[in-house]
Amino acid sequence: MSALVLVLALLVPPEDAARPETAPSEAGAKSAPASKTIVGEIVWVDFSSRLVLVRESVKTTVVTGKPATRETIALAVAPDVPVIRGKQPSTFEELKPKDHVVARYLPAAGGAKAVSLRVAVATQGTSGGPRAVSGQTPVPAGAAGDAD
Repeated sequence: MSALVLVLALLVPPEDAARPETAPSEAGAKSAPASKTIVGEIVWVDFSSRLVLVRESVKTTVVTGKPATRETIALAVAPDVPVIRGKQPSTFEELKPKDHVVARYLPAAGGAKAVSLRVAVATQGTSGGPRAVSGQTPVPAGAAGDAD
């Protein structure tokens, strides 16, 4: 038994042993965790714990032998994480369910940590007419109720 422990001790290099040098670009790429991106819709926002639940809007690519699925990710949004609505800065407090977002995040053992959130805004359609904002029906131009 003691011979086995001795062999294992010899196989493990000491902590202060010289390690081979790597190029700075390789070392930086390996040490920084890769961020992921999800494009989807906010399902739920918890303002007190700063959590956002985002459901992927399109199914992921089919992997052989597995059905395509839509992911739902719970993101922890720190106070320093930028929230952008369209091209304008926004705040976490302005997020709401049904907002369409592109979220960059870092997967972690304790849960996903948001890096950035970009919220889509309703814009004019390609035909030039207004597009319906969630929950509203567009009113034809010149009709009763048209503000213009």
